[in-house]
Amino acid sequence: MGEMLKYEDCGLKNIWLANGFSREEVEGLGPCLEIDDIDGLHRTIGQQLVDYKRRLTGAEIRFLRVEMSMSQKRLGDCLGVDEQSASLWERGKRQPTVAAERMLRLMYLEHIDRATRVTELIAQWNDADRPKEEGRQVFEETASGWRLAA
Repeated sequence: MGEMLKYEDCGLKNIWLANGFSREEVEGLGPCLEIDDIDGLHRTIGQQLVDYKRRLTGAEIRFLRVEMSMSQKRLGDCLGVDEQSASLWERGKRQPTVAAERMLRLMYLEHIDRATRVTELIAQWNDADRPKEEGRQVFEETASGWRLAA
């Protein structure tokens, strides 16, 4: 194994690359780091984080949030907390509940495989403008089974 690279640009302090990178000379800038398939690298780092058996650190929570292109407010909304709580998690000042952390892991898995609708459903549940379902709910049996009547 040749030169190892400590890769801290992702915000995590414990990531090392054995290969898949080079240093390219860029005119006016000098040597610049070039990483092959950086999206694949970040996806693999994220996958490794959600597969961990231990609790996530603040930096790891931030990494997953950034990879999902979410603001702290949106992450907090999805996990049932305020933006300040999400910020405290990322700074290591507070830990999310186990349930919130598990939901974050599920949201990330959804983000990379697009097979589920977890985040979409949470957004629906959080929609404050949704009318309250009060009163009578009528169900009808159809050829394909029971459903809520229109």
